[in-house]
Amino acid sequence: MMGTYKRLRRTAVVTAGFTLAAFNLAAPAAAGQTLTYSEYGTERGVQGIVLAKFADQLREATDGALNVRITYGAALIALRDVLRGVGDGVADMGTVVGVSTPAELFNFRVGDLPMGSSDPWVGMKVMQELAATNPTIKREFADQNVRLIANFTTTPVVLICTSPVTGLADLKGRKVRANPPHSLAFEAFGAIPVSVAFTDVYQSLDRGLIDCAQTYVNAIIPFRHFEVAKHVTILDFGQNLAFGVVMNERSFRRLPAERQAALLKAADALSTAGARLNIETIASARAELETSHGVTFHTLSPEDHARLLEAGKITVDAFLEKGDPAVLDQFKALQAKYQAELATEGYPWTRK
Repeated sequence: MMGTYKRLRRTAVVTAGFTLAAFNLAAPAAAGQTLTYSEYGTERGVQGIVLAKFADQLREATDGALNVRITYGAALIALRDVLRGVGDGVADMGTVVGVSTPAELFNFRVGDLPMGSSDPWVGMKVMQELAATNPTIKREFADQNVRLIANFTTTPVVLICTSPVTGLADLKGRKVRANPPHSLAFEAFGAIPVSVAFTDVYQSLDRGLIDCAQTYVNAIIPFRHFEVAKHVTILDFGQNLAFGVVMNERSFRRLPAERQAALLKAADALSTAGARLNIETIASARAELETSHGVTFHTLSPEDHARLLEAGKITVDAFLEKGDPAVLDQFKALQAKYQAELATEGYPWTRK
């Protein structure tokens, strides 16, 4: 497997351009040091946009001395192997998803619990501070020879299905692709869990291998899931926040201090830009899905929503069977902190 990674690394395609209108426009890398980056998604959508902007900002901030070569579509390293691959130095950086590393980053996955705020900016700030200050989570990353330098965020979790789900009773017998811990709650209402990588959701829906998939409004268009499923159920049931950018620790430490500072500044801007773009585009993404792609949105009744939230407690209990209670306590405290800041001050980009 390692030999395959190295061959792919030598033949990786460079895509470092940034534009809102043309996601595939690539800019040539300037001369200087180049860091390799493994990304499972596409150049399209929020994630692709902010990653390309990150590469642009880093190159500009260092006058071309530090560049990022991004490979998309898991062409460099499969999503489930990114944590190990970056730790081993197959790539310098990559997008890691906690659900793909359930043992190695178990406590980091506290961010996936369906509880508390569903605001993308709040979620991003919570996970940034948690990863930077909590000793248990810091140790999880250090044990893999990586550091978390940025955190992505999702819009709230939704289900996209091939036929309507208008209430929890409709989940009974449905084959549902969902990430733990959300899947535990869906199972409580009779859903049948099916393990499918996010990159395989399109084909699985198209072939009838699954009836529904957990996703996010802003991810449906970039991954073209609307072509094979026309029903989206709004859940108001948390986010997936164990989701960010890791960097090989040795690669980071080898950088001169000024390049480390530039990289961390660009990574922080990436986190904020991702949250902002998710917030500012979710309404237009939904409108496009409804008007241009024939997607129908459904909402649970207040009674069903209350039952779903109650089922979410199962996921917290499951976390505490192996997780550090102090991590959960800090996660809750940080959610309250940043939710209060949002309520009193608004988003940073709207403050005077």
